[in-house]
Amino acid sequence: MKKKIVIVGPPSFGYLTKINEALTSFSGIESTIVLIDKSSFKYKNLLHRLLNSLSKIFLNKNLKKEYLNSFLIDSIKKLGHQDVIFMIRPDLLSPKTLNFLKTQTQSLTAFYYDSTRRFPKKIDIINYFDTVYSYDKLDVETYNLKFLTNYIFDERENVNFEQLFFNISTFDYRYQSMEELANYIDEKKWSKEILIYGSNGLKSDSLTLIHEQISVDVVADKINRSKIIIEIQRKEQIGLSFRVFEALGQRKKLITTNTDIVNYDFYHPQNILVIDEAAINIPEDFVNSPYIPISDKVLDKYRLRNWTKKLFDLE
Repeated sequence: MKKKIVIVGPPSFGYLTKINEALTSFSGIESTIVLIDKSSFKYKNLLHRLLNSLSKIFLNKNLKKEYLNSFLIDSIKKLGHQDVIFMIRPDLLSPKTLNFLKTQTQSLTAFYYDSTRRFPKKIDIINYFDTVYSYDKLDVETYNLKFLTNYIFDERENVNFEQLFFNISTFDYRYQSMEELANYIDEKKWSKEILIYGSNGLKSDSLTLIHEQISVDVVADKINRSKIIIEIQRKEQIGLSFRVFEALGQRKKLITTNTDIVNYDFYHPQNILVIDEAAINIPEDFVNSPYIPISDKVLDKYRLRNWTKKLFDLE
């Protein structure tokens, strides 16, 4: 009999699809994705939109959230009892929905790839789960969670670069720092592509502002054409972002503000440069020197297939 697994979470640029592909590569696994997708909710008309606004104000009810919870419950009912229900961003769901999910599986499991400092509601729902994994060491220590990093899902190597630097980020409080970093790169006359998603009509001479999400596969192609990935870490988390594992998978150098990265076994100072966003300094030696290969034994620890083996207890 096949082990039945449901993956629940927001679209997340295609990361859930990568997990599903890894799971289905194992024999004896039946894996399904159920998306918590706000964009799937459509107002019937202007009156419907107005009713939702009034409902949020006076009744503390959100029709969009109710729709997402109902959709998930109906989807799980159709799929039937599962061996594992695995969740990303369970804080988007109501306690009623989480309680229902517990009745539909032997193992309700979550992975927090955003810290509880960013989404505090995650603290309140820990006890709904049989197991909660987190990539953030502080959360692991504080709430007795299981530590698990993000993962390598794309591996290739290209030494024929079209540009030196690449970054893609969402628009938030890091925007000014990213613009200062982009200006620094321009002053050095280094080539770059820095994309900011969701910038709400702002204009920038040094950044490329985009208004539609780009899939992880398109991002991977852009990384492949670059020598160095850059990132400015969110201040409210210390876990390693996907930029780190994209760099590892494609054998790219990385410039980051995450100081904890030096404590990982793949760290090499010729491959990874930790900078202070308040005093940016990128030595030319770092930019010009070659990438130092990391041993396959180390990389294997972070590959998605081994990530899924650990999380879902697979052979």
